[in-house]
Amino acid sequence: MSHSIYWKITVPFILLVLAGMGILGFYMVDSAKKTQINHLEAQLTNEAKLVAKISLPAFADLGKQSELDNIAKTNGKEIQARITLIAKDGIVLGDTDQDPQTMENHATRPEVVAALSSGLGQSARYSATLHKNMMYVAVPVISQGQVLGIARVALPLTTVESSVNSAVMTIVSGIAVVTILVILAAALIARMITQPVRRITKAAEGIAAGKLDQKIQVRSNDEIGQLGHTFNEMSSNLRKLIGEISTERTKLLTVLANMTDGVVMADAEGKIILANQATERLFNFQEKDAITKPLIEIIRDYEADEVLKLCLRTGRTQTTQFESIESKQFIRAIAIPIKEGNLTGALLLFQNLTELRSMQTMRRELIGNISHELRTPIAGIKAMVETLKDSAINDKEAAIDFLTRIDGEVDRLTQMVSELTELSRIETGRVELRMAPTNLNLLVEEVVAQMLPLAQKQEVDIVTDLAATLPLVRADKERIRQTVINLVHNAIKFNHAGGKVTVSTGADMESVTVSVSDIGIGISKKDLPHVFERFYKSDKARTRGGSGLGLAIAKHTIQAHGGSIHAQSEEGKGSTFRFSLTLNANSDTNNP
Repeated sequence: MSHSIYWKITVPFILLVLAGMGILGFYMVDSAKKTQINHLEAQLTNEAKLVAKISLPAFADLGKQSELDNIAKTNGKEIQARITLIAKDGIVLGDTDQDPQTMENHATRPEVVAALSSGLGQSARYSATLHKNMMYVAVPVISQGQVLGIARVALPLTTVESSVNSAVMTIVSGIAVVTILVILAAALIARMITQPVRRITKAAEGIAAGKLDQKIQVRSNDEIGQLGHTFNEMSSNLRKLIGEISTERTKLLTVLANMTDGVVMADAEGKIILANQATERLFNFQEKDAITKPLIEIIRDYEADEVLKLCLRTGRTQTTQFESIESKQFIRAIAIPIKEGNLTGALLLFQNLTELRSMQTMRRELIGNISHELRTPIAGIKAMVETLKDSAINDKEAAIDFLTRIDGEVDRLTQMVSELTELSRIETGRVELRMAPTNLNLLVEEVVAQMLPLAQKQEVDIVTDLAATLPLVRADKERIRQTVINLVHNAIKFNHAGGKVTVSTGADMESVTVSVSDIGIGISKKDLPHVFERFYKSDKARTRGGSGLGLAIAKHTIQAHGGSIHAQSEEGKGSTFRFSLTLNANSDTNNP
């Protein structure tokens, strides 16, 4: 306790000494400055009166006033001061340092005004002529009770300033010495008192830096010793608590980081305090840029902001669905209130329903397309069967014709079911590709030979443009063959009489490419992005036949090979379908 009281006495004592020395120094400096100024004023007053006596004859005789400038210059050098002799009306008649004729009227100078009114004028001010601080003393030149002019003597204040500065340095030095001695004494005492406190502080800093295994040695039983015991106990408990919190936090971060749903925690004011990676990806922002900001500033969808506000306002769970402006995704937002006695915030869950919605839409469209595709052949078969039942069964020629048509429709249904099955297997990855080195040049030539009769029937020329040197590529030959057949068949079917189909191959360092081009009817810009979709037909009337599954199968076949396929077309000028298969390190080169 005594150390604590001593320390409390020492600090005010140091402050008191510093304040006293400061006041004393200020008083001494001020006193020295006033003494010097008074001494200088007395000296200048005597000199001014002397100059007034010397210049009196020249002032009294108008014919001798021209001698006043010489008197000012001569006597100014002798007394080492500036002498200015001024007429009663303020005109300068003589000056030690300047030409009187170039000097302005001095009637308004403070010391001149005071000398004319009271017999003595004094002023300390800045000289615009000499550009320094000066002390001016002016007295009237009187003859027989009549003021003839003013005699003014001036000296720079540098002497006073020098003396004051010397006193200031002495005072400051004294104060500095005393202050240093006091501080040293206080520091010595404080060091003995605060050393245990510094050890505790250093240990606390270690804890603040994350080093929780801090412990201090206790060497006394006073208040500081008790503080040390308490600190050690606190450090041990804190280490256990931080360990538990860290474990729980790691679990929470792991869960949040691996959630596919977006999670945002907001406070009672609707400001974000936490967001997981799924939310960042969904709405394209960084958590560090979102913390403490309102939700609407980060997620610019008013539906999300409204569901949060409604949850905070009612204290109940709220749900909404919307299409995000930022991410172009269809999202379900669930706002759950967080209550710890009072409502402290809300937890928002963002579920991306885009794929589910797309699948539902695709399922509806698929069912509609299948129904449409099946309805036509089934309706035709039913009509022909009914016709046969009614009367045509007895007409052998008509019966054979109807049965032939029914057979064709059954074949069409069988092909459609087969293509649907094939497409389903490819999409679900259940198809087994029989990969082997394949010569695409040879495969193209085989397909062209196979499709030549159809081309001739349609009056379409079919030609090849094959690369002279083409690497072998690992592929399922039969499935790639079916893809090429499909592309060539479409090029012939959607061409016109006298048209042309070109099948070409090429290669670069990474892949081998097959292109099928025609100069037929082409595909509109509106239809082009959809040509690889199931059942999609640019011919909306479906007058050209086909199931609409061929290009979808081709797309998934090429993608199953790790390749890519795309189409280019201009309506009325033809189309080009091109697919690429990636080369591998074991590809060989052949020259067909």
